[in-house]
Amino acid sequence: MIKAIYEADGDQYISLAVSGHAQYGEYGKDLICASVSSIMFGFMNALDALEENIEIKQLTDKIIVVNHSSSQIVQNYFELVLMQLKTIEESYGDFIKVERK
Repeated sequence: MIKAIYEADGDQYISLAVSGHAQYGEYGKDLICASVSSIMFGFMNALDALEENIEIKQLTDKIIVVNHSSSQIVQNYFELVLMQLKTIEESYGDFIKVERK
């Protein structure tokens, strides 16, 4: 199962950690994992292009994004990514969980 755990202070997003494997399909052909990977890599690339104070850790089976910025654009990106992940969760809740810490 993929777990996406985010932390927020009021309406300010602080962090997002995504880990695991959906096990929806064969390794390398799992559509849920591919979708989540695409969302997260797009998110990281967009944040990197902003040159804001964002910490990105890409581990073997986990991506961690920590926001040290007060930028509204960064907040909007977090909101968009969480909306996308929650949309996947609505249809495939047995394979992905999005939780607030």
